[in-house]
Amino acid sequence: MADASSIFNSKFISYLSSLKEISYDNENNIYLCQDESKIVYDFDSIVKNKYPLKQPASPDALLINDKSIYLIEFKNEKYSNVNGEKIRKKLRDGKHVLQDIFKTNNISIDKYKLIFCVAYKNTQRGWRSGVEKNIPKFGLMQYKYDYFNEIYTNDIQFFTNEYKKRFKKTLECNEC
Repeated sequence: MADASSIFNSKFISYLSSLKEISYDNENNIYLCQDESKIVYDFDSIVKNKYPLKQPASPDALLINDKSIYLIEFKNEKYSNVNGEKIRKKLRDGKHVLQDIFKTNNISIDKYKLIFCVAYKNTQRGWRSGVEKNIPKFGLMQYKYDYFNEIYTNDIQFFTNEYKKRFKKTLECNEC
């Protein structure tokens, strides 16, 4: 049986991209990350190609690390301005697209730890701290365990810190 990494490296290699390219906000002409390493797949483009007529909502990026698969959405806005329903739709539809890709390629999705991340514009540090900071925002808590093993919704600085912890590499991102 194939694994996710080999399938994506063979069938979706043309969608390999950098976090810099993926995190680009064309309305404001800003990159949330400057890292140019080609380590993620442009999941939006994969979805557009796979479903040209009626496109499901999708997160921006897919990152595979051994038996962990990350779906990542970048938002260049404060969390209070992020549309929760759109994020929930990206989570649900993104999972269905991933399941479809896995099924088509005879990969068991149950063998992978699925992680959904929303990284938004840095906000003033203040009253949010401790346990509350780790609770998924945007109504995503209801999808933890049924859809994804882990769900993170936090600012871009948290994202870069977590990246460094998990991958032992520094990730260069803006502190907007």
